[in-house]
Amino acid sequence: MPSLDGAAVLVTGANGGIGTHFVHEALARGAVKVYATARSPRAWDDDRIVPLTLDVTDRASIAAAVAAAADVTVLVNNAGAVPPSASQQDVTEA
Repeated sequence: MPSLDGAAVLVTGANGGIGTHFVHEALARGAVKVYATARSPRAWDDDRIVPLTLDVTDRASIAAAVAAAADVTVLVNNAGAVPPSASQQDVTEA
């Protein structure tokens, strides 16, 4: 089990499903803070979890999140989707 002792983790797409699991796993593995991001972040019942607005398709939103979470040491990118027929290498930023 990899350790995240002392890490500040940012999880995109954290509101539900596997994103929520990533948030809880980061804490279980020793993260001291987890930024739980979503377009409309939800409330959490743990002071170590920091809800943070982030729309990965909006440059201004990305810049604001970078400024608010300058202490991040680990990124778990769970936002967005790629069609099953597409290759991640073929997907453009647009």
